Amino acid sequence: MRHLSAAAAVPSTAENGYQESAAARSAALVQSYRQLADVFHDILSEHSLDNLLERIADTLAELVPHDTLSIYQADEAQTILIPVFARDKWADNILSDQSNFGEGITGWAALHREPVRTNQAHRDPRRKTVPGTPADEPEALITVPLIARDLVKGMLNIYRLGEDASFGDDEFELATRFADAAALALDNAQIRTRLEYQAQTDSLTSLYNHRYFHERLRAELTRASRTRDSVAVLMLDIDDFKRVNDVYGHGTGDQVLRDLADLLRSALRGSDVVCRLGGEEFGVVMPSCDAADALSLGRRLTDALDQVDFGPAGKITISVGISQGPEHAMNPRELVACSEAAMMTAKARGKNQIVLFEEGAAERPESPSVHVRDVRSIAHLKMLQGLAGKLNRLNDVREIGGVIADELRLLIDYHNCRILVIEGDELVPIAFRGELITRSGEQVDFPRSKVGDGITGRAATTAEAQLVANTLECEYMVMIPGTHAIEESLVAVPLCYGARVIGVVVISKLGVDQFDEDDVRLLEVLGGHASVAL
Repeated sequence: MRHLSAAAAVPSTAENGYQESAAARSAALVQSYRQLADVFHDILSEHSLDNLLERIADTLAELVPHDTLSIYQADEAQTILIPVFARDKWADNILSDQSNFGEGITGWAALHREPVRTNQAHRDPRRKTVPGTPADEPEALITVPLIARDLVKGMLNIYRLGEDASFGDDEFELATRFADAAALALDNAQIRTRLEYQAQTDSLTSLYNHRYFHERLRAELTRASRTRDSVAVLMLDIDDFKRVNDVYGHGTGDQVLRDLADLLRSALRGSDVVCRLGGEEFGVVMPSCDAADALSLGRRLTDALDQVDFGPAGKITISVGISQGPEHAMNPRELVACSEAAMMTAKARGKNQIVLFEEGAAERPESPSVHVRDVRSIAHLKMLQGLAGKLNRLNDVREIGGVIADELRLLIDYHNCRILVIEGDELVPIAFRGELITRSGEQVDFPRSKVGDGITGRAATTAEAQLVANTLECEYMVMIPGTHAIEESLVAVPLCYGARVIGVVVISKLGVDQFDEDDVRLLEVLGGHASVAL
């Protein structure tokens, strides 16, 4: 008995080795989980989708060493897995092989929403070989669904190659936990990418919008100045488009706009940028082109339109104005004003014309303010007069708010618009329009805010318009609960009835310095009509 007791009290060499090995594994695991905690913050802070995929690959390689990696983006509604990233000898083959939920080990894991570890993936009956890759290469696989907001956002695969390759239990657990953070980060990046796309894209035609047009033109003019190059700007407007809407209906009018957008895409070079600027007006930025190139494009467009019937509307024509930077102007707004002045000349000469802007003090717009007042003032005045008539026929305050938000989009390109009225010491939202969501009437569920709080509350308190170039840098900005901190421009204009503020209209747009004083003045005029109706 003493012998047995002594034996129990003094561990054998084998037992010592096991305990030391277990302790080493435990210490390594603790270190891995500490590293995992740091990783969560690291990848969740990455907003660029492309950079995020690189970050996921780099970080996971440190946590769970592997030989190859692939990431798939999932379309759960269509049950499709789309390869978006691969670090593999056969990366090109992998990235060209779209598959379905249920196909292969990865598809099985996506369909069942379960992580899978198989240390002999090449012998797994669920396997599916990617075309062009070795069919029976020995490998171990961990594949984990990336699930966020109860949706499969993608799949994360890591492989070890060779007959003796395997993943341990701890590594499988680490990879699964890492995938939780990767899923959240991927979801955030996808939301941001979608927001940015919607913020710079016209929803009807899928062309770039007014905001992107000016951003791209500014960038191209800067590049042209640096490289002593030129940029051509072509502005075009559908002639007598109001007749199409009045005679055939807005559905036909919308289809005409979509068909014209398709025609414009097909006629342009890959480097040209075509945008819908609003209504029936389009703009084209042509890098490294001069006026002659733009005139040639204009002629191709008018010739193409001669050969096309636009459904019930039949033939349409366009009036085209062209300018060239930096010869005609270096400032983006001035250059656009030159093209629009030429386009208005084309209209005045009988429409269905192409006009090149002509140098000369008498014709050249002197400033952005001249452009806004002279080129667009008549159209805006008519729109505002029409708005006044619409509002005067309405009695429900929420219907009025919805009409204001809808009509405002025709005047100013915005991302989000909120209409609020004052009740006691609170600002109550009555309408919201945005890129992702539209609410009006009883469905509005944005929180109330106090008069005096934030940018909107400041406009209500001071009875003065607030023009904010970047909300993140505004000292009195207050975040709306549930929204993300992003760079955006904002204008808040009080709705005044006499000396009394009765509400506020707020517009915002992704990006810095997206609005100017002309937008504020236009919003103030609209606010005057709205105040009378409310």
